[in-house]
Amino acid sequence: MPKTQGYESHADMYDQWFEENAELYAAEIAAIKKLLPAGKGVEIGAGSGRFTKPLNIHTGIEPAKAMREKSLAQGLNIIEGTAENLPLKDDQFDFAIFVTSTCFLDNPVKAYQEAHRVTHATGKILVAYLERESELGQIYQTHKNESPFYCDATFYTYAEITDFLTQAGFGNFKSVQTVLPETHSQQPNNILDGHDQGLFVVIYAEKI
Repeated sequence: MPKTQGYESHADMYDQWFEENAELYAAEIAAIKKLLPAGKGVEIGAGSGRFTKPLNIHTGIEPAKAMREKSLAQGLNIIEGTAENLPLKDDQFDFAIFVTSTCFLDNPVKAYQEAHRVTHATGKILVAYLERESELGQIYQTHKNESPFYCDATFYTYAEITDFLTQAGFGNFKSVQTVLPETHSQQPNNILDGHDQGLFVVIYAEKI
């Protein structure tokens, strides 16, 4: 069952975070754009459209009604459904993207297999997630029960995410990272290659 309760009850609070943390939000968008494939995409777990719209993605899947209504109000084509059982036909998109939605999935491998199904033969996938082993990820892990959003989340590592992707038929990984601890950088929102410091990591992979 989708872990949507926090988003149904606190949809406005979710959007407020982006307003109050505009610099972090901009860094996350910029990190995704560094690896974003060309073509027609679908966001799986589109939420209120906070990433869908600025990434110029017009179709998304979202199980939480309160979040879906916010996206629809912006003119986005947001469809009710779950990642593990996408209400989409085969071979429709050039890429699929998951932005901090993997931690709420019941079965990440099945979800990535569905992304594999709905993308073209040369399809790509982007997975943006919160890295559990990062310095800030450890803080999120410790305090997740205090958050109405992350209390039901399962945070993953780069090794775990890439293993899920491999099982689903993806490979040729690239990654970038942002939301860095200030102790590691004079400019904490720089975008770096790799996945060894930042809380927010973006993985690119191709169908193989």
